[in-house]
Amino acid sequence: MQKTFIYACAGLFIPFLLSGTVFAQKMITLNEAYRSALSKSERIKFSREGLFQAQEEVIRKKSALYPKITGDLSYLRRPKVLKRDRFLLRSESESRFTLTLSQPLYTGGRATASYRSALLGTKSASFDLALTKEDLLFEIARAYYEVLKTKNNVRIGVKELERLKAHRDSAEKRLQVGEVTKTVLFRAEAELSDARAKLIRAINHELAMKDRLAFLAKIEGDFDLADPPMLSLPKRSRSDWVDLSQKERLEIKQEEVHIDQASEGIFFARGSFYPLITLDLEYRWIDQDPKSDFLIQNDPLAILKLTMPIFEGKLRTAELAQAKSQLREAALIRQQIKDEIGVEVRAAMLDLSTLSGELEHLKNRVRFEREAYSLASRQFDVGLGTHIDVLDASAGLLDAERRFSNAVYDREFSILQLKKKVGFFMPLN
Repeated sequence: MQKTFIYACAGLFIPFLLSGTVFAQKMITLNEAYRSALSKSERIKFSREGLFQAQEEVIRKKSALYPKITGDLSYLRRPKVLKRDRFLLRSESESRFTLTLSQPLYTGGRATASYRSALLGTKSASFDLALTKEDLLFEIARAYYEVLKTKNNVRIGVKELERLKAHRDSAEKRLQVGEVTKTVLFRAEAELSDARAKLIRAINHELAMKDRLAFLAKIEGDFDLADPPMLSLPKRSRSDWVDLSQKERLEIKQEEVHIDQASEGIFFARGSFYPLITLDLEYRWIDQDPKSDFLIQNDPLAILKLTMPIFEGKLRTAELAQAKSQLREAALIRQQIKDEIGVEVRAAMLDLSTLSGELEHLKNRVRFEREAYSLASRQFDVGLGTHIDVLDASAGLLDAERRFSNAVYDREFSILQLKKKVGFFMPLN
């Protein structure tokens, strides 16, 4: 009896001690987990740095369109002057200042193509940031529902423990009056011990899932989760969902930006076949000691320069061919992504349809299994049933309750998954 009492206390109190429910916990909603991740996640900060770098790249490329002004100041000292007859050819010291303004007049379109490509780069980086946010929030939603599933499985395991404990107590009473053998009691004790072991495993799995969620959402301290509101979807045909995904998915929009960038790459490569024209305005001031006879102290000048590549070993031809190939490659990648997205949307719809269809049947199974267990338990108590019937009914009820609970949360998550596959998974918008 003392051993039985210890098992009973352990079965009731160990789950609560391990799960920490005896302490006050802050309640976290799914939206709060989203907001915490968006404000604290390093992954989001990394992506924002990428966007910042792309914006600075626009400034760098735009600078090529503006004139460059440079100043050069130098001082030269020689050991002695150089004279020829009465003429001073080289002074002993010389100070020189040069101010140069250089303006590209024509670059064959390379400078403007490079600038437009940089602008497109900021657009692509914005999509990268949006995709990073979307992927992170989706991971958080997955982890959130996994915690809810494991939490509910712990509750179901506690109920199973209570049922097996009641069956063990009943078997013990019947053994005392000689209605069953010790084998029945030993089998009940074994099933009870196995249920305790499974419950500990379920509790630790819940803790691991909570730790994963805390890592993704940057949640500090102990917490509990609130069930999110039930989700729903507007009724659309499969083709409508697929068509909508082709318009809304950020991956497709980003690939369209990459195609535009590849087109700008062709303009840039073609520009190398045209001459480069630059205008340099220069002012030179020179001071010598002693001053030479041919010194021009103030010398403003203008230089108009035309640079034309003549032969570069087919370098320009290869660069243009590469740029055209990159455009074709970008178009192929976009088409591949569109086809993959269509498959993903159809698969997500089938998953949602499967889970929706299973729920009603699993709900009915839970009701039937409860009635079967109740009947088998009562029959065993009055000697009309065997302990095998009770254990089988209890195992069937445990499986039905777990499958139904998991299916409820899996269906909710599958709705979010379909939203993400279609392209309008924006939880906080």
